Amino acid sequence: MSTEAKWNTADYDNTWERVKAAFANDWEQTKADFGSDSARDMDQDVDDTVKQMAGSDDAFENREQAFRFGHAAHRHYRNDHPQWNEDLDDRLRAEYAGDYDRDRAYIRHAYDYKYAQ
Repeated sequence: MSTEAKWNTADYDNTWERVKAAFANDWEQTKADFGSDSARDMDQDVDDTVKQMAGSDDAFENREQAFRFGHAAHRHYRNDHPQWNEDLDDRLRAEYAGDYDRDRAYIRHAYDYKYAQ
């Protein structure tokens, strides 16, 4: 089963490769910020964070599909949807090949991520 939306292009994947390292560092920082008021809210509770810090199956590599999809969606939809909204959420839900409910927070995190274009 394909994990790519029909609109995803090689150009989107190329830009993903450029921001992937920054995303991985941000992911690690989020885990490092355990208990910090300034940590990015990814709608996780303490159990999720502890599992990540212990190296469970919730590592960055296991969420890369969701991050990549969110990044590509931002590149594709940013002009029509500069901000996340219900219409965009519905579109992405229909286009995502994985478990959208499980990955939604990661997709949105990537969509909203600020990086040099």
